[in-house]
Amino acid sequence: MSSKDIWYGILVAGEKTSPVVRDTTLDASEGKVWLYNHLRKQFIEYSKAIVEPKLRALTTGDIPQKDLDEAFKAALKAFSSSHKIRISSDTEPATRAVKKIVKDEEDDIDIDTDIDIEISDDEEEEELDELDD
Repeated sequence: MSSKDIWYGILVAGEKTSPVVRDTTLDASEGKVWLYNHLRKQFIEYSKAIVEPKLRALTTGDIPQKDLDEAFKAALKAFSSSHKIRISSDTEPATRAVKKIVKDEEDDIDIDTDIDIEISDDEEEEELDELDD
C-alpha cells in the first residue's frame, strides 16, 4: 500500500458528516467503494454514484490527518483479515492480508463437477434406442 493508494477526505452528509479514508487497494463490488468512516469507526461499502459527489478533500480545519490515519490503520487490520485486498503495483510488497488471502485461495479444493461415466457400446445403443422411441 503506497501513499498514492490512500485518500483522506470528508463525507458531507448533514448530521452524519464524517472524516473518511479511501484505500484504493480494497476490492469493492461493481459500482461500490469502501471508505473508512471515522464517525462510525468502521469500513462501509458505499455506492460510488451516491457518495462521490458528497466527498471533499480533508483540510487543515478538519481532524488532523495523523489522527485519522492512526484510526484508519487500526481499523484496516481488522477489516483486511476478512476482505480481499489487491496489489496495485508490481513493485510493492504484498501485505500480510494479501499473503493470507493468497494462502487461503491455495487451500481451496477444486472440485470437478463433470462426472464421467463409462458405458459400453451396447448400453449406449440401448439408451439411444430408448430416446428414439
